[in-house]
Amino acid sequence: MQKFSSFEKYLEHKYYNEMFKAIKNYMWSHKNSLGLYSYVVLDMSYIELDDIHVKSVSFHQGDGNLLEFNASVQADIILKGIGKRDYEADTQQIWFSVAFTGYLLGGLNMVTIKGVDLYSRDKFNAEDSLSKFLIPYLYSKNLDAEATKFLEKYYKKALKTPMPINMEELLENMCLEMRYAPLPDNIFGMTYFDDADVDVCDVLQKNIHQEHIEAGTILINPMIFFMRNVGSRNNTIVHECVHWDRHSNFFELQKLLNDDISHISCEIVEKYDSKTSGIDDALKWMEWQANALTPHILMPSETTKAKFKEILSDTRRAYPGTRPAVIAEFAIQSLADFFDVSVVSAKIRLAELGFEFVEGTSVYVDGKYYPPYSFKMGSLKKNQTFIIDVKSAVIETTFNQALGELAHSGAIIYANGMYCINDDKYVTRSDTGTPILTDYALEHVDECCLAFDRKIRVSNKYDDSYYRVCFLCRDIKSDNIVEATYDKDYKNNQDVAERVKEIKKSKVLLQESIKIQKETAGLEFYECLEYHMKRRGITEEQLAERSGLSVRAVGDYHRMDKNIQLPAVLALCIGLNLKPEYCYSLIDKAGYSLKATEEHMVYKFLIDNHTDENLASWNSTLTDFGIKQRLPDNRKRDV
Repeated sequence: MQKFSSFEKYLEHKYYNEMFKAIKNYMWSHKNSLGLYSYVVLDMSYIELDDIHVKSVSFHQGDGNLLEFNASVQADIILKGIGKRDYEADTQQIWFSVAFTGYLLGGLNMVTIKGVDLYSRDKFNAEDSLSKFLIPYLYSKNLDAEATKFLEKYYKKALKTPMPINMEELLENMCLEMRYAPLPDNIFGMTYFDDADVDVCDVLQKNIHQEHIEAGTILINPMIFFMRNVGSRNNTIVHECVHWDRHSNFFELQKLLNDDISHISCEIVEKYDSKTSGIDDALKWMEWQANALTPHILMPSETTKAKFKEILSDTRRAYPGTRPAVIAEFAIQSLADFFDVSVVSAKIRLAELGFEFVEGTSVYVDGKYYPPYSFKMGSLKKNQTFIIDVKSAVIETTFNQALGELAHSGAIIYANGMYCINDDKYVTRSDTGTPILTDYALEHVDECCLAFDRKIRVSNKYDDSYYRVCFLCRDIKSDNIVEATYDKDYKNNQDVAERVKEIKKSKVLLQESIKIQKETAGLEFYECLEYHMKRRGITEEQLAERSGLSVRAVGDYHRMDKNIQLPAVLALCIGLNLKPEYCYSLIDKAGYSLKATEEHMVYKFLIDNHTDENLASWNSTLTDFGIKQRLPDNRKRDV
């Protein structure tokens, strides 16, 4: 079978004669209105169609498999007649629009030319227009409407009464069959649009054997479900059902142009390459459509809102006196169980439906769970969050001057994955000494915590609610990009910053800090170390035990101005549990300054947020960040 690089090439090759004849007939019946002119032929007596070229095609979806399309055709026309001197000939190019219909199923069949006209740009109508790859248009604002259309066709009762979608019933309604298959680890599903011989298995990925499957078969990887940490078996199945419903024309077109393709595979990938174009761009768009529509189908707008309000009311009655954020978290879990989706999927869907408070539930930061929190409605803008992961926190405090000043001064502290005002009203300590939010803070996060602009970026072109790429048997792997930035001009952050100032002014500790800084200002390193040891009431032996240094080394450091390496200085700081400002002073007196390197950025983070901990916890954090250096200096114990 001949392969074609585009539908334009295919159309010109297959239907050249039919188009040539139709355009020729149109020319002869409309020769006086073609607008032909020539500076060579002054009195045209004869026109002749010489050649045609299909330049572009626009598509519209008809009923069922009917495809309507208009070909923009450039025609080369020969003009003949009396010229200035004699009988002359000239050539001109005119563009025509040729309207076709045809049935796209197992090839392009029953193709009919419906008419020819002079070219004019089609008026775009997203309702029935298709891209050049025959993909229907879809916009974020229309997701609920399109999900409703899907359910109207295949599962209408879910639009009337809140209910989970029975996958077996949905597949039967769509005349699809599902089989488990030992797919590659990075593939969560395949939709077959043509017959094939494939390996299948049971749900435990055993009893692997080959079977002949027919078009309309979905293969599901039993080991990896859609979006792994977000979705579930149901997400995967509905995702593939969307491909079958919306993208069969894409497959038929590709098969028409290239007979080697039999199925669409969906891979777990979290980044789109913005440099892709052509069919790769079309594949990304198709996958976005399936990912974006799936949660709207599983949790229809109106029935989901009604069910969630009902569950919230029941949960409040069942747990009187419980914090609102905890009630919300219980309710979301119940909603997820009801619709047979994951908790994260339910949380994302509810946020889309306007339940802003769900942001404070199911809080996981760097893999660790934190208690749910509440905040005043309207205190977060779209795409904002109070949560920031540790690595983003380190980067932001290093490169964002406003945030860095707040953190380095001790005015704010990192707790529960948030930057909170460092005050006893808001922050306490866990049994292990880690800063955690008080119950009051958990119910008033907008009062005491900073908000961050959050952006999960995988593509500048597509909506990034969900991020995966669909491909035809290719391997693409990468990571998503999460950006969290601090905006000091955001009103809520300004309010928190002002509150910080008021608290700091009222604290006696501030005066004490000023006093200590003055008393140590002119001291050498060893003198300053001795000052803090006396102030803290810590002996050489105790400091050696707490810092991991030898007793001899500690004695040398606080009796004489002996050269000391930076890791040993940090070990003394944590051994004395010095406040951040005293740590930075001691580091400066030792002749060091922290740079914008990854290692030093982590040191800054530890100093700003964890000086009340111990040497072991600091070294554990260094390990988590992949920093090889340990405290004290692991190259030479007594330095």
